[in-house]
Amino acid sequence: MAQSGTKLTPPQKIEMARKAIEAGSRGEVNPEGFSRDAVMRGSLVGEARGRDAVVAALKKAPTMFEEFQQQPHAILADNDHVVALINLKVKSRGKTVEAQQVMVVHTNDQGQVTELWAMIEPEALKQIQNR
Repeated sequence: MAQSGTKLTPPQKIEMARKAIEAGSRGEVNPEGFSRDAVMRGSLVGEARGRDAVVAALKKAPTMFEEFQQQPHAILADNDHVVALINLKVKSRGKTVEAQQVMVVHTNDQGQVTELWAMIEPEALKQIQNR
């Protein structure tokens, strides 16, 4: 995490996002990566408000399945946003679903997530939810 007052560059935010996505597949989430009043809205875990709730929801997602993998395909960033295109693979009750996921993130100057939307393509989401 950058020192207070140091504004992260888009390439730094991309690298942070890549590491966070890879760790998230293992159920590892760094609370310091989120502002205290962070908000997340996601296809799998619904809405969470506040750092602790967001971290708990992100840690929960991998435990919902026998297998949960997120592989970053592309990550784009500017001064205020990070967008990650992700290849998602989940396995539950012997059934594997592969899907495209997109995460749109608003960040503060230190790279902390303030808002996050994590959406999965609708047809794949139906398959995942009907497991």
